[in-house]
Amino acid sequence: MAFTISSGSKVYGGLVNEGLLNTNCIGCHQGANVSGSVPFVFDASAPNYGLTGTEAGTTTLAGGNFHWVGMGAERTGHNVAGITPLDSVHGVTPPGGAAMGGQITCGGILGCHGSSSAVTPTQAIMGGHHGKDMTAWQDGTSVAKSYRFLNGVQGGEDPNFEFRPTQNQHNKYYGVDRSSEANLAAGSISSHCARCHGDFHNGGGKMAAGSFGAGVWLRHPIDFDMSRSVSSTEYATYNSGTGTANPYSVISPVATASTTPVVNTSVYAASDDAIVMCLSCHRAHGSPYDAIMRWDYKKWPQADGYNGCAVCHTSKN
Repeated sequence: MAFTISSGSKVYGGLVNEGLLNTNCIGCHQGANVSGSVPFVFDASAPNYGLTGTEAGTTTLAGGNFHWVGMGAERTGHNVAGITPLDSVHGVTPPGGAAMGGQITCGGILGCHGSSSAVTPTQAIMGGHHGKDMTAWQDGTSVAKSYRFLNGVQGGEDPNFEFRPTQNQHNKYYGVDRSSEANLAAGSISSHCARCHGDFHNGGGKMAAGSFGAGVWLRHPIDFDMSRSVSSTEYATYNSGTGTANPYSVISPVATASTTPVVNTSVYAASDDAIVMCLSCHRAHGSPYDAIMRWDYKKWPQADGYNGCAVCHTSKN
């Protein structure tokens, strides 16, 4: 695609780039993480992921890494244009969603970051970095004021992008404790995932066979507070706690309805602070594991597997 000088572009290295950029999203965010100062999400060499991506010595960030899907393991990450070919199984139809107009991109109409009405990723994110709001809570009122430039999403951003997170230092994900599966849970991180994977989040008869939260679950509950479950005792010992102010888990994190800048170090310490979200189980970009899981449940209980489900489902451990 060619862009004229009047559009604010320049010729660099024989290529014409938008926004006076030397490269694109992938070019800027490609590298190996040695700290959390610059978020690298695509590494040519295999990152140190460990069992859960959270242990000491790991080099992944909150969203994971596109390395494994870029090496051809299609189910280990989002198949983003410029990193991988079109998904050989799903094509342009995301699981739980309708066909898109093309392959997924970093941002824009077909992507996750920036304005969802922009044609290209660069146009979608344009102005976001310069207008970045450094307050502790992102309220989603603009691209620059949205969690990780996910337009409209609220949240608290760990300044190190969850490079080796701890109970006291991690992202604060925003969630909504819904009473109806028709509720889109606006502003939540899971509602953003639902732009493409809607059947896994909302819609009549998509989540529960009966009343939302009281009937039989057809799919894993999302944007639903565990403490409100009929079988809440199953989750009472989340992360080896006692049911009151349990320690927050960076392995299987949960969202909160709180919009204060204070990081939630505990779960079951306040109302609506144990909200299950898409990222409780999955990474956003990629992981070494099938279905972009945060851990390798398929190989559990072998030595190289991990049962992260048991962090929440304590009575089934």
